[in-house]
Amino acid sequence: MVDEKVITDVVTEDDDSDESNTADYVKKLKAEAKSYRQDKAAVKKERDEIKAKLDALEADKLSDSEKKDKKIAELEAKLIDTEQGIKAKDVDNLIVEAISDKNIIDKNVAKLLIKAELAGEEEIDSKVVDKIVDKLIKDKPYLVASNQVNPSDGNFKKQDNELAKSSDAMFGDFLHSK
Repeated sequence: MVDEKVITDVVTEDDDSDESNTADYVKKLKAEAKSYRQDKAAVKKERDEIKAKLDALEADKLSDSEKKDKKIAELEAKLIDTEQGIKAKDVDNLIVEAISDKNIIDKNVAKLLIKAELAGEEEIDSKVVDKIVDKLIKDKPYLVASNQVNPSDGNFKKQDNELAKSSDAMFGDFLHSK
């Protein structure tokens, strides 16, 4: 017969060894992951340094005229963007001017609809915007607040607003009428 104490000690030692092996394995994996993260950060830093050096070398290779041409191209792009922004602001101002006295309820919706109509126009001036606003008002009259009152808008004939009589008063009137 085998002693029970020896069996439990063996089982306990196996369980402890499994747990310690697992703990050691987890520690090893965590250390490995940490080293990978550090290596990745080092590689990224090195890549950025190499890229900066490469850009500096390419900039040194460019001649003065090429540098000036590159700068001119950048400034032309900025100028085009600025001109487009100014044109958009001018169009917005024309739209606001055109709808300001038209009694439009929702000016933002009207602006969007007018801009959609203006997308096909080449030359945008106040006359074109006025035509589009008039067309929009004609096509969508619900965008304009009405100053006129329709008889069916709640102006009903004045009604008799007497309070109802109590049941005793009505019974009394009934008896007196006989």
